[in-house]
This record gives sequence, structure tokens and C-alpha cells, in this order.
Amino acid sequence: MPKSTPPAFFAIISDIHANIDALEAVLADIEQVSVRATLCLGDIIGYGPEPAACVQRVMDACVVSVLGNHEAMLFLADRFPPEELGAAVGAPIQLASEQLSAEQNEWLHTLPIKADLDPITLTHAALNNPGNFEYIHTTEEAGAHFAVQTTFMSFQGHTHVPAIWEEGSEGVRCYHPSPKAVRLNPACRYAVNVGSVGQPRDDDPRASYALYDYANRVLLHRRVEYDTAAAAKRFKKAGLPTESATRLAKGI
Repeated sequence: MPKSTPPAFFAIISDIHANIDALEAVLADIEQVSVRATLCLGDIIGYGPEPAACVQRVMDACVVSVLGNHEAMLFLADRFPPEELGAAVGAPIQLASEQLSAEQNEWLHTLPIKADLDPITLTHAALNNPGNFEYIHTTEEAGAHFAVQTTFMSFQGHTHVPAIWEEGSEGVRCYHPSPKAVRLNPACRYAVNVGSVGQPRDDDPRASYALYDYANRVLLHRRVEYDTAAAAKRFKKAGLPTESATRLAKGI
């Protein structure tokens, strides 16, 4: 029997949202796997109290990153004044503007909205009209995304809910990720939401990310325990809205 190609994993992280406790736990988990590279899908900042620390860790750990909508809001303060965004969104954006160094700001400004690493495409949100940061919640939204996807596989975040969207001969389907690795069908195409490192919203407080072995088309969603209570204390110490802190332990 032919031997399998040796694994060549990418680790893909997204929606860190300035939660350094969750990010450090995920990066430590990634270190236990032989990965080819770590990739980031954006929203490094926002919601949380440690934007500068998280940006620096991503700068150091990730070989490719793309722009998220919270980074876009940071740079477009004339269009999205923090005081008009509501406290949960606006206050952390203001905090990021105060914390980030000139080097970190310059690096964030260089991030593309999309990155093609054939056979993989990286984007924060849906590929159709990416500058509008559209969500993929429904089969219709997934279909619009697939209409412009040119690679076998794309990875997204943005919804904070891990998911596997499959486009095949029978149309578009959505699968909830399992704890086990899955081998993807070469006759289909896929759009995979890796979930959120720092703000999960699928009723599971554990940090979420994905591993993808592109040589063997093997996908694995990972969940990582971290100290949500310690993270919540950071939120409160920074004066961020209570809701942003208390939701961490619930994953909502």
C-alpha cells in the first residue's frame, strides 16, 4: 500500500481580541505539534485589554496574517469614531490606539485583506466583497463566498463559531467540527471557520483554532483550556465593559 505523505500542518488562529491568556495557551498548544507555520486571520485587537502584547506575539509567531475588521476600525477612526461604536467595541479600540507602538501600528497597516497560499486562501471574513467583512452564517452566504473562492480550501474567522462549509455536487453543506481529525474530499471545496482564540461564542469557553495538513487534506479543530478568570480580571482592571469579561467563562 502507498505510504501517506508526512504531515505538513499549518496552525491557523483568529479572533484573538487582545486576550493574552488565551493566546499564550493556544501558542503553547501549537508548540506540541510539528507545524510548518502558524497563520493568523485577524482581529488580534478589540474587546480585550492586551492589544499590544497580542500584536507582538502574533508578529513574532505568525508567518502570514490578514486584516480583521477590528484592525480596520482602528485605522478608520474618521468613519468609525470609537465613541459611536458602543462601549464593548469602542473602548478597546481606543485602548489599542493608546497601547500600540509605532512599529506595531506600521505592521498592522501592512496586513492584506486576503492571502493566497495555494491551495489555501486566508481571509478574516467572506471572500465576496471582503472589505465589507461579511459573515458566513447561512448556506446562501456560504454560496456567495464559494462563488469567488478559487482555491480548494479557505479559512475564515469573524463569526467566532467554528464550522466546516463544504461545496460539492449536492450543493453547500455545513458541518460542526468534531474533536477528531477529518480527511477532506478532493472532489469538493471547503471554507473553514477556525473559531476564536479569545472570544469563543459557541457555548464553549475554550480557545479555538485549527490545524490543517495540506499534503493529506486532514483538518483538525483544537480546543484549549485557559484561565478565563485570570483573563476576566485583566478586562476589569483595564476598565472594559463587564459583559466582555463575564462572557469569557461562558463562551457566548
